[in-house]
Amino acid sequence: MLLYHKFAQAGLSSAAAQGIIKLMSMQVQHDAPARFPVDLHTHTSASDGSDTPAELVAEARRRGVVVLGITDHDSVAGLDAALDAGRAQGIEIVPGVELSIANQPERDFMELHLLGYGIDHHEPALVAALQRAAEARLEQKLASVRKLQSLGFDVPEAEVLALAGAGVLGRAHIAQVALARNPGRFRDAEQIFREYISPGGLAYVPRAHQIVLEEGIQLILQAGGAPVLAHPASYRQVRQPAAMVRRAAALGIAGLESRYPYDKTRPHFGAGASEPADLISYYSDLGRSLGLGMTGGSDYHGRRKNVALGEQGLTLEEYAAWREYAGAVRRPRSRRE
Repeated sequence: MLLYHKFAQAGLSSAAAQGIIKLMSMQVQHDAPARFPVDLHTHTSASDGSDTPAELVAEARRRGVVVLGITDHDSVAGLDAALDAGRAQGIEIVPGVELSIANQPERDFMELHLLGYGIDHHEPALVAALQRAAEARLEQKLASVRKLQSLGFDVPEAEVLALAGAGVLGRAHIAQVALARNPGRFRDAEQIFREYISPGGLAYVPRAHQIVLEEGIQLILQAGGAPVLAHPASYRQVRQPAAMVRRAAALGIAGLESRYPYDKTRPHFGAGASEPADLISYYSDLGRSLGLGMTGGSDYHGRRKNVALGEQGLTLEEYAAWREYAGAVRRPRSRRE
């Protein structure tokens, strides 16, 4: 009862306070506890993560993450398995997706990613859009592989496809094969991303079809979800990040992924502790000033990225506030009601 009054005094509704208490009761002792009990940004083998959905949920249980957002790139193929595993393991699964957004240089929208949380992943319009995006992504990535080959690198197409398996083919798969097959020719995967397979790189090929930001926002809303701009400080080619966030807010994003491990990803890789903390503080303040909800996550990819599950994320109180906010901004569903 004391906890309930504490959360109520913090401004949370009765339902939100009860939700936190329920999640706290799910926490157990762990051999490697996560920094945050809520991680809303993770990837499975359905896109470019190394863990299957069931393995990821098991890792969440081991690390003490009690709320797990599954946000595969342009794919919802792992969500049914993740939801089943979450029920079995006592982990709350937030069904999500991470959409790759079309570049629009005139609006300073460059390489943006849009997260969708609480989606109905069987919604027909979303499924159809993801299918078109997957086909265009496959064509683009294979064209980049062929460009790397033309530049004299050993990057077998069949090996890249085999590494992706049933998941969505991504740049991480290309970089992993290129590193393994060409010893001494690259310092690390970051060099391959920066110099070869990102926009402006020697082997970059534009994608024939991509979802523009407005379309992505509407697809997520139509699927009953809440659209969130991912990791706002990580876009190297965005000239004015704060202005870009304001334009995205005007188009209808509901939240900003303010908390993110910026020191583990480009362009801030290897930064000292103060820089990521300053970025998180800055974008948290910017999101609040725009009336956006705050989310956070690790961008966990298993063995393919040096980031631990729950390294960034939300507290249970912050998650309860986000869940309440997201519920208010979602479009009411009609198809299944």
